[in-house]
Amino acid sequence: MSFKNAQQFKLKNQTLKLLPQKALFWKDQKMLVVSDVHLGKSGHFRKHGIAVPNSVNESNITRLNELVEKTQPEKILFLGDLFHSESNNEIEQFKEWRQAHAATEMILTIGNHDLLTGFEYEKMGLNCVNQFHATPFTFLHDESENRGSNSYCISGHIHPAVKLKGKGRQQLYVPCFYFGKQAALLPAFGSFTGSYRINPAQNESVFAIVEQEIIQISVNS
Repeated sequence: MSFKNAQQFKLKNQTLKLLPQKALFWKDQKMLVVSDVHLGKSGHFRKHGIAVPNSVNESNITRLNELVEKTQPEKILFLGDLFHSESNNEIEQFKEWRQAHAATEMILTIGNHDLLTGFEYEKMGLNCVNQFHATPFTFLHDESENRGSNSYCISGHIHPAVKLKGKGRQQLYVPCFYFGKQAALLPAFGSFTGSYRINPAQNESVFAIVEQEIIQISVNS
């Protein structure tokens, strides 16, 4: 299986593939992990009078589909905020995509924007949990809500970004993967999301995503 421009990362004796599509593939478990897709966000804004094009949502579905075709996962784990708000036409697009991948197990760790009912998620074929445990990791949406687990935590929620500096005082904020001593953060998969700048400490691992390339960032302080 080929992963163009992917970065292999060893964590807790497990092999992780960091993908420039802003997702993680856990090779040992054949599991694709995606965080903060925010499907339906553009429709939510249009409903409130802001003319965001529907192509935003279509782009998310297209990228997700390409990623699944490339990785061929046995399981897909969404780390919360798969949806942005109440049901709308864009969520119907996801339902059609889900039906096309009915044989693939899909799990959603509930995020603060996932406001549909449990029955609606069940009809989509999503297994909803607050946390998903798979030794040596615990997966959930917001790491601050981790309760009762001493395993290494992998989450999303804050849409991490890191600052890159260039000559002439140039600087750029780009999405990133962050791996600390006790927890990791995945970038937001959705193309219509904001970001939060993180300040990694020395000896923590940060991988920036720049134009479909994964670049490891040196943290000196």
